[in-house]
Amino acid sequence: MVLKILSYNIHKGRAFFSRKNIWSAIDDLIHFVDADIVFLQEFLKDKDSEELLEKFADKLWPHNSFGQNATMSGFEYGNVILSKFPFKKTYNIDISTNILEKRGLLYGTVDVGGTDLHLLCTHLNLTSSGRKKQTEKIKKFIQQEISNPRPILLAGDFNDWDCDVHRKLKKELNLKEVFEETGGHLMPTSPSVFPILSLDRIYYSGMNVSEAQCLQGSKYIFLSDHLPITSTFHISER
Repeated sequence: MVLKILSYNIHKGRAFFSRKNIWSAIDDLIHFVDADIVFLQEFLKDKDSEELLEKFADKLWPHNSFGQNATMSGFEYGNVILSKFPFKKTYNIDISTNILEKRGLLYGTVDVGGTDLHLLCTHLNLTSSGRKKQTEKIKKFIQQEISNPRPILLAGDFNDWDCDVHRKLKKELNLKEVFEETGGHLMPTSPSVFPILSLDRIYYSGMNVSEAQCLQGSKYIFLSDHLPITSTFHISER
């Protein structure tokens, strides 16, 4: 079975420079990619974003899970997973390491062709010390809660400037990263206008990746400060 994935840090639904509402552009992007599962970071729940979730639910993505990590200006803020498959279970784990950066690991499982696919969406700290602690929390959660065989997708904004998180996820959890596997290197995704930092990634295990793409061009560089990334997998059906 072919499975398409989209991961995107959407900058709270506000344009990078102008701060204008970009929910309509995000709507167009998600429909254009037509991924089976969508991982969104920096999702701010306001009237427009709530309406967009309802619109998705009425169409191709009837299932969504929101993990609240903080409150900003009276609105809930966190990560979202949209899915064409119903969730068997889903919940949010607090992986915050300081009072200034409220972070979470949004977890869910969906049935894909008779196989339980484990989904994890996250957005890690800006500080190296914080990311190290969060990586240990993610590692502990996966080792304790997800048994083998374990098709896993772990996507998000890792803020991993020094690739320390990357090395740990590969070595200690045997996870692979889609751009490294398909192209031999991590993909620069930020800042969107001149991407030099490989912050946005899709890690996986228990599947085969066939394609990975970073969406660039005028449509995307002035939306978020990050670029959206996609990947295509083949997963065995039972």
